[in-house]
Amino acid sequence: MSTPSSHMTIEKWFFLLLTGTVIYLFWRVIQPFALVLLLGAVVAIILSPIETRVRKFIKNPKISAGIMTFAVLLLVFIPLLVLLILMARQASDLVQDSLQDHSWIDQLKPSTSPVFALLPSQVQEQLLSIDLSEVGSSVAKWAFQNIGGLFSSSTKFILNAFLFFLSLYYLFVDRDRLYKEILVLSPLENKIDASILKRVVNTVRSVVFGVLLVAIIQGFFAGLGMTLFGVPGALIWGGLTILAALVPLVGTAVVLVPAILFLFFTGSSGAALGLLIWSIVFVSMADNIIGPYLISGSTHMHAFLVLLSVLGGLAAFGAVGAIAGPTILAALIALIELYKSGILRAK
Repeated sequence: MSTPSSHMTIEKWFFLLLTGTVIYLFWRVIQPFALVLLLGAVVAIILSPIETRVRKFIKNPKISAGIMTFAVLLLVFIPLLVLLILMARQASDLVQDSLQDHSWIDQLKPSTSPVFALLPSQVQEQLLSIDLSEVGSSVAKWAFQNIGGLFSSSTKFILNAFLFFLSLYYLFVDRDRLYKEILVLSPLENKIDASILKRVVNTVRSVVFGVLLVAIIQGFFAGLGMTLFGVPGALIWGGLTILAALVPLVGTAVVLVPAILFLFFTGSSGAALGLLIWSIVFVSMADNIIGPYLISGSTHMHAFLVLLSVLGGLAAFGAVGAIAGPTILAALIALIELYKSGILRAK
């Protein structure tokens, strides 16, 4: 005969097996939308302090959540959508030009520039050894494939956008209830759970405000400057400047210096000088003035780690990975720091 203890063991393992199976099936159900939900959670984490102030003023969590969700739609989503569409169109135009009349690629040949003849012979040989047309064409194709992929299925894009804003709304409304549920369900002590959640939230905000936002501001000024001074595909290069801003030591110069040289080599010396001054004044200002203001009071993460997480996120998850990658990195760093502080030994 089975003893009561063995019977309880069977019940426990059956319950765990059943629970694991249901969780796996539920994951299969939400997996297509996991990144969208993660993006909604990240935006909710970033904007929750603002929503808290709005809620105190309005005194109604549903109305305050609706106001914040609409503000994200109006002030962030629509401008970003328009910008991405313009970038995809520019990338498409650059790719088409490279396949047809090569109008913009022909301008990349240094030997056709009067400035080229003034350079030392060794520098001329190095420049001629670089296939600048192939580099420009490859970048345009990469941008078109990654940005255009967002709009490859309009139905899927609309559904994902709808789920994003719906999840954002309910995360604003029910964030306190969700926080309490996490504390109840976690097998760790509430003190440890609270420390982990607090550290993850602070690290996510630090990554977004301390690194990514500064890079986005630099990319904006770089793209605007290249547009004003006539660099082809300025929005594409502005987007790449965001990634370049995360590269240690060289930073935005990876994109801006070739853009300035392009203008010099095509005979637009005045525009090249203008872009150089613009880069020094506006792009550098974002890093030297705005950056320290945003980073102050937060845990500044190493830009190289953020760069790896952004590139890895893009490779693994597509465009959404630009946010998902740093978010996963932020959670990992927070857990490592908590482990080093001996949080698991806390009583």
